[in-house]
Amino acid sequence: MAISNFSLVNQKLAFAKSLCDLARGIAPPATSAERLRQDAVLSSGVYQLSLAFHFYLREIADRCFLKNSGAINSLAELQVALAQNDKFLSEVSELDELVARSGSWLEQLQRYAQSALESPRKEKERKSFQQDNLIIAVEITAEEELQAVCLTVELLESWQDSFRALVLRQRDTSAEF
Repeated sequence: MAISNFSLVNQKLAFAKSLCDLARGIAPPATSAERLRQDAVLSSGVYQLSLAFHFYLREIADRCFLKNSGAINSLAELQVALAQNDKFLSEVSELDELVARSGSWLEQLQRYAQSALESPRKEKERKSFQQDNLIIAVEITAEEELQAVCLTVELLESWQDSFRALVLRQRDTSAEF
């Protein structure tokens, strides 16, 4: 029997909760090995939440009886597929608003997950012959975007709780219609 996107969302949320519980049980890191273990558990929790979001988009597509829901890999792709079928869902609008709102739990989650996939930036080379008494220009544009989210057990639990609440609420709402 094939596993459904609904079940995969539940599974990934349960995995994330288990990882939150595991991270909570790790003593405050005093050594680099303990810090490494905690970072690994927290990063794994983010990965599980990212997977849960991925499968939740497909679950929404399944609820709308969209063909080839397995091809949905992003919120934008889901929106296009819904529009092609003349469907509009408040659930998708809510997700879109959360992704777009700076500082929301979903925006933070996606920003953290995306930053984990990026290679480190190369520093700009400085000219070898600097002249004295000159002011050096420093690029500060988009500095806020470059700042990474500091991942903690509390933050991961907050994301997990918020995501779980959203999924349960949206499922209840869609079941009513």
